[in-house]
Amino acid sequence: MSTPSEFPKRVEPARSVLEEPAPAFSTAQAEEVAQRAFDLRASAHPLASERDQNFRLRTTDGSEWVLKIANPAEDPALLDMQTRALLHIAEVDPELSVPRVRAKPEGALFHEVDADDGRRFIVRLLSFLPGQLLDDAAPHPALARDVGAMAARLARALRDFSHPSSHHALLWDLTQAPDLRERTHHIESASRRRVIEEVLDHFTAEVLPRLRQQRAQVIHNDVSRLNTLVDGHRVSGIIDFGDLIHAPIVCDLAVPISELLVDSPEPIATAAEITAGYHSVTPLEDEEIRLLPDLVATRCAMCVAVAHWRVRDHPENAAYIMGGVEETETLLDQMREWGSERMVAALRRACASLSTGAQVDASPPSGRRDVR
Repeated sequence: MSTPSEFPKRVEPARSVLEEPAPAFSTAQAEEVAQRAFDLRASAHPLASERDQNFRLRTTDGSEWVLKIANPAEDPALLDMQTRALLHIAEVDPELSVPRVRAKPEGALFHEVDADDGRRFIVRLLSFLPGQLLDDAAPHPALARDVGAMAARLARALRDFSHPSSHHALLWDLTQAPDLRERTHHIESASRRRVIEEVLDHFTAEVLPRLRQQRAQVIHNDVSRLNTLVDGHRVSGIIDFGDLIHAPIVCDLAVPISELLVDSPEPIATAAEITAGYHSVTPLEDEEIRLLPDLVATRCAMCVAVAHWRVRDHPENAAYIMGGVEETETLLDQMREWGSERMVAALRRACASLSTGAQVDASPPSGRRDVR
């Protein structure tokens, strides 16, 4: 049995997490694991997940938890990083609404369980956060601004966090976007493929060298519609730390902007609200603001390229994989029509309009300004 500070050693899987079948435990098995490993008697209810398996647990006393069963191809070191990031946040910003880690009675942070198919899985237990998904919430300027503020507050909480695995290969790391250039052949439409390739090529040649000079640290990297919980016009929690990466902090802001601009009736105004919210917590440097339109466009291009690549391997899940792709492609077309300067001007005005009495944190994140 591993000690509380150890995760299992990495065993190179035959398939990646995108190829390895997800865990397939029954609710009864999940309840048994929760009781045996974490001394928690609860009823289990499946939660939606693409590559892992999650169960919402409800105890007789009303407390709620999430039993997370990781894909067997997942690197244990990355699970360790996610777990320790949550522990770090609980220490430096206890009021920040993120999942809390529940250890086993003897102190271990994880449990290993063997399935009937012979595969071994790492299981963790986190607190359940209530709230409505941002994806289901009605758009509102105040909510968009609070999304930006929460992204900044979360990055501030992670500022001094470090982990040996933070510089890892990650499909959704903007600094690794050039790697997707070899996947664009999966896009059947020649005109659409050309747009995506132009965005990626521009990023590689013109944007990435500038991006490497910006403030960097470990970031959440996925403050998205499906990972952000809301209550009215306020963000009530952030979940899913599976995309943690050491990267420029401005990349953290590009994610919610790229998501909330899709289908927005006033996309530039929405981008300005999110940016102003972030700036009210951690002031952005002018070069970071100038980079945002290109980062948002690149993130959209990544979403399109990945979806067309993934749907070829999983046609049975086409509805889920391709959901929102057409709208994202439309947003890219709109951004090309605007030109970056129009958005940059709006973002600058939004940041400059903040009242002088707003509480801001002007100290720079610790660590290097560049990324690998």
